[in-house]
Amino acid sequence: MSSGVSSISGPGPVSPKSLRPLSLGRRQFVRTQFLVAGGLLACPAALLNAQPGQVREAETRLSKFFAVSQKLLHPLPVDTHLDRRVAARLLAALNREYPSFPQQLDLFPDNPGEGEQHSPMARLIIAAWFLGIVGKELVTYERAMMYRLTSDVFPVRSYCVGEPGAWAKAPEMKFGRV
Repeated sequence: MSSGVSSISGPGPVSPKSLRPLSLGRRQFVRTQFLVAGGLLACPAALLNAQPGQVREAETRLSKFFAVSQKLLHPLPVDTHLDRRVAARLLAALNREYPSFPQQLDLFPDNPGEGEQHSPMARLIIAAWFLGIVGKELVTYERAMMYRLTSDVFPVRSYCVGEPGAWAKAPEMKFGRV
């Protein structure tokens, strides 16, 4: 006859000590942190030492992309400067989206003239800086040039400024007819 209690099959009885969550001792935690930190420091150094030619080529291409971008976007609005970190992310996104972009950038002149400023390559670079988007990838939001041009009047919106559904109402004219 069954007593209604199911038995647990296993290696032995379950004790309260075996039900405690696993915890690391202080020394084991510190040792683990040193190993992780050492691994993080060693990996980039190993990668940089393993392929110095590719690193130099990437640095050269980034410098050229940054210089060409400055010349294509000249004159920049007041208080606007190009960020090298954004340039690196834009360049990486352009390389992913357009596999022939590195070769086209190498062939693009360092000092683009009137003809090159209206070329598809120049338009691609300018669009990436202004929109902050390459293909379907969002590279930068608040550092996009389209927001910085009007930053003295309009803040970069990252939240809703009105009550829910406020966007559906017609805007109110504050200054009369325009």
